[in-house]
Amino acid sequence: MNKNCIPCNVIVDLLPIYKEDICSDETRELVEEHLRSCEDCRQLCENMTVPQTEKKVVPNEAVTFKKVEKKLKRGKIYRRILIFLFAAFAAVNVAWLKLKFFPYKDYIADMAEYNNGELYQTLEGGFYYNVIEPHYLSFFDGKLYIWKEASNKERKVSELTVIPRVTGDTKYAVTVRTETEVNSIPITESLEFDPSGYKVHDNDEKLKRLIKENHDEIEELMQAAQDKWGEYLK
Repeated sequence: MNKNCIPCNVIVDLLPIYKEDICSDETRELVEEHLRSCEDCRQLCENMTVPQTEKKVVPNEAVTFKKVEKKLKRGKIYRRILIFLFAAFAAVNVAWLKLKFFPYKDYIADMAEYNNGELYQTLEGGFYYNVIEPHYLSFFDGKLYIWKEASNKERKVSELTVIPRVTGDTKYAVTVRTETEVNSIPITESLEFDPSGYKVHDNDEKLKRLIKENHDEIEELMQAAQDKWGEYLK
């Protein structure tokens, strides 16, 4: 086959690979021979543009290692943070179980459960004993209550509140009713006024007087509390 007899449309099809320099030597020779004798194809070849392929920049090896090292360090920091948070959460759980959960299990022993475990109650020796358990991971709630069965209207002391605290001590308060008001009075185990459990001290003398006037009723409730929970209270 005469090289000069190659149709133009074949040359046009070959021009892209010719321009990109990815054709064989034989093809290049055929195209160039045709272009020397064909003005139209030569003009087309000159005007033809070949898209430039982007050269991939090879990353610097040192930079790559620094990036990898940085990611590894960041991963170690995240792992340490997660380990710390898990350890802290576990420590809080252990502390709560020791300081709140297990002690309250002693308080509610042999008591009937009410309100899906929110309240426990029993009646012993003429006294109602009530326990409100602390919420999960709460170190500040949970209380014990005692009141006399079928208290008559003459009785002014309606209940004794016992608050075991995680600090190791126990707070007490009595509810005393008068003709005009209801007073919640903080007291000690020895039945004295406890100013540390009362924020406003304008009525200290009044509260001390109410404790003295109702000493026998308060003492009766305190004794009942000690008989029930004395071995667990501090």
